[in-house]
Amino acid sequence: MPLALTLLTLLAALADWLAVARRAGDPASRGARTAEYVAKPLTMVFLIGAALATAHGHASTHLVVATVAALVLSLVGDVFLMLPEDVPQFFILGLASFLLAHVAYIAAFVPLHTHGGYAISLAVVGVILAGAMFATVGMRIRRAAAEEDPALGVPVLAYVTVISLMVVAAWWTGDLRIIPGALLFALSDTMIGWTRFVRKDWELDVPIIVTYHLAQVLLVLGLMRR
Repeated sequence: MPLALTLLTLLAALADWLAVARRAGDPASRGARTAEYVAKPLTMVFLIGAALATAHGHASTHLVVATVAALVLSLVGDVFLMLPEDVPQFFILGLASFLLAHVAYIAAFVPLHTHGGYAISLAVVGVILAGAMFATVGMRIRRAAAEEDPALGVPVLAYVTVISLMVVAAWWTGDLRIIPGALLFALSDTMIGWTRFVRKDWELDVPIIVTYHLAQVLLVLGLMRR
């Protein structure tokens, strides 16, 4: 990615990680919350700019549109998920935004699939990993969400399904930036669901945001350099 925008993305991400760590240590810190409100969206804004700059002369129009759509939807989801948790509509809107972001990433991945026996092997590995994730952790999160609020059962199930398909599609590309990016994204989302519904006493805010930003950067690198 172009150096200036890459550095700005990384600096904004680092500022967000530090703000999240500070808030985790002191939940009442207004300064940490304010810093997070600024740095988290700003990271994605810089990353969108970096994606567009990197795509010039490299990526097809389809990849650019799908990737930027995924990043913009992720930015919208970030904003909703930063808002107060006691308003359930914000969580649903954030969930919907990220679900659509994963759909956009799937649209970007599918045309990049490899061919021949190697493609079949990759697809099988992706299906096994995604299926295991879906059947174990994903279903546990869905049950816990439905127990907390029956209205969340279907949206969470839909989300778990789509992110599992995103992991399968990422493996099918065979790209060594896209695959770990997708896995880190799934890991970040799994930690969010687990700490929100299953183990609310676990404090994983810093690992969640670090894996999320690394995932997005890897996906941009993998897609915009095609």
